[in-house]
Amino acid sequence: MTKIRTGVYTTAFADQHATSVADALPATAAAAQAGDWKAAATMAERLRDAGLHLHYSVVRDVLSDGGDWWTIGELVGMAPQAAFETYANLADSTFSPAQQRPGLAVVCTAGSAASHDLDPEFGIDLDDLAPGHSLNLDPTVVRIRTAAGLLGDDIWIAVTTPGPYEGDDELIEGTAILRWTTVVDHPDELGWLREALTLNAADDQDEDDVFGDEDPIDEEPPR
Repeated sequence: MTKIRTGVYTTAFADQHATSVADALPATAAAAQAGDWKAAATMAERLRDAGLHLHYSVVRDVLSDGGDWWTIGELVGMAPQAAFETYANLADSTFSPAQQRPGLAVVCTAGSAASHDLDPEFGIDLDDLAPGHSLNLDPTVVRIRTAAGLLGDDIWIAVTTPGPYEGDDELIEGTAILRWTTVVDHPDELGWLREALTLNAADDQDEDDVFGDEDPIDEEPPR
């Protein structure tokens, strides 16, 4: 497959729009100085649209040059998954972040605290990880937390490494709201997650050793 020449989309934009963009700048200033706010606002909007088109052209060039979603995310200040959801339509063909770097993939499950139990098999409560953990910026996490805040609902979001649950697999009715696959930004974050999962599994085993398979029963102490 022949590789597209580096910078072709940005170059094409410059060749096509350089004159109109250059002319629009002084024209916008002149309209503002004359108090013609309608004309000034219209030309400013055209410049904004041109700037967005140029931005997309640069992203397309990075993708064409082999940049992955971590590269794009660093350039635009987004998490890899957020960059994918924002710019995937600019790529002729691409893979999701989890497909690009399966070693950094994680599986998240969300549920309503009022209706769903956080099953240990779902993983670690995201709130138990470091506040600066990149999963807090995952776009689905942000959307769910925002919606829950607006509705005044309490939710939990659990995270684990891929295994029994494969991202978008169908959930058993009543166990949770949503499950999805995403990625962490850096390998060290996956290390922290694995440590937390190990500790969580050890705690569950300790409880099983003490109480067996039955739930502990609170009994009134003898008098």
